[in-house]
Amino acid sequence: MNYLTVSLALCSSATAVLVPGPWSNLNDPPENRAKALLANMTLAEKLSMLHGPPTGDCCSCNTSASCAYVGNINPIERLGIPPTNMNDGPQGFRDNVHPGTTTAWPSGLTMAATWDVEAMSEWGIGMGKEFYAKGANVQLGPGLCLARVPRNGRNFEYLSGEDPFLGYTLVQPVITGIQSQKVVANAKHYAFNNQETNRGSVSEEVDERTRFEMYYPAFAGAINAGVGSIMCSYNKINGIWSCENPVTLKHDLKNYSGFKGYVMSDWGATHSTSIAEGLDVEMPQAHFMNADSITAGLKSGSIQQADIDDSVERILYSMFAVGVMDEPLSAWDWKKQSTNSTTEASVASARKLSGLSTVLLKNQHSASGPTLPLPTGTNKVRANSTETLMLFDLC
Repeated sequence: MNYLTVSLALCSSATAVLVPGPWSNLNDPPENRAKALLANMTLAEKLSMLHGPPTGDCCSCNTSASCAYVGNINPIERLGIPPTNMNDGPQGFRDNVHPGTTTAWPSGLTMAATWDVEAMSEWGIGMGKEFYAKGANVQLGPGLCLARVPRNGRNFEYLSGEDPFLGYTLVQPVITGIQSQKVVANAKHYAFNNQETNRGSVSEEVDERTRFEMYYPAFAGAINAGVGSIMCSYNKINGIWSCENPVTLKHDLKNYSGFKGYVMSDWGATHSTSIAEGLDVEMPQAHFMNADSITAGLKSGSIQQADIDDSVERILYSMFAVGVMDEPLSAWDWKKQSTNSTTEASVASARKLSGLSTVLLKNQHSASGPTLPLPTGTNKVRANSTETLMLFDLC
């Protein structure tokens, strides 16, 4: 089948987003489709994909498509490129506008306590279904950072627990599950975002061996599973902001790890026009990665056209690879955000997954005494003369 035949077929099909072109061949690999579409884009169209709305409301509104979700990138109607609708978060769709219309899924740390790859897959699929039902094509999750600081207020979000290998193993079925629903997963927060205290100013001092042996494995697992996007964090790394750090972004992530997707900033984590250093998308607005700043960089030589093309191609690649591009435009209608995506099946799944993370220990007594050195007084734990029952989360 040639491109003309494919194009005519897609043009007459209600299931196609893209306008007909050499990028419309569904049998081509996503790399080829992304390159073909990129070659037909104007500079203005490319730059429009590198940031959120430059003016007005940016997120979680109920007035227009450009601010409906937590993160929004406008569509390119000339080419049929759909909007990018990003929403929190790591434990499912967080609806700030229509509360009570999504399932309360277990947290990442809760799921880590299952040590169960099949459960992780079910979790990912379940969350992905609700994002799709809500018209969102990017899930801002899962969270992968290690629990190194016990008082970190976001440890509950992260599915690695304290173990890099656990994170590496468990994240893969989650990514596959989310993206099987035509929703791009976003692994976060890259990197070393292991505390909330002073997160917008702290500098994490991390040598190369520690980066790769302790903090990167979970992200490597996500990359192995084909994750479409990664979010850089608020903190500095060895004195340089995470979202403009050429060592961790350009070298470690993009050049070394084989990551094919794109890097977006955490919300407000940009401090410069950092496209040459490895940032692809600024969220939620356009303070630094706007058309004027990037065009000025092109003129001065601080930014190359190749930098822009690489960023846009990465975004397009992820959208093709996951299937966002080939869904009907109606799939990404912002008005779908009002949909109640909770079902009896999703509630039952959430309850089942929560149960899998919990272990009931029985403190069996023997002639030598109880197995566990726990008190048996009723004022301390629920107990009787022969056994003590306690619930434990294993992460």
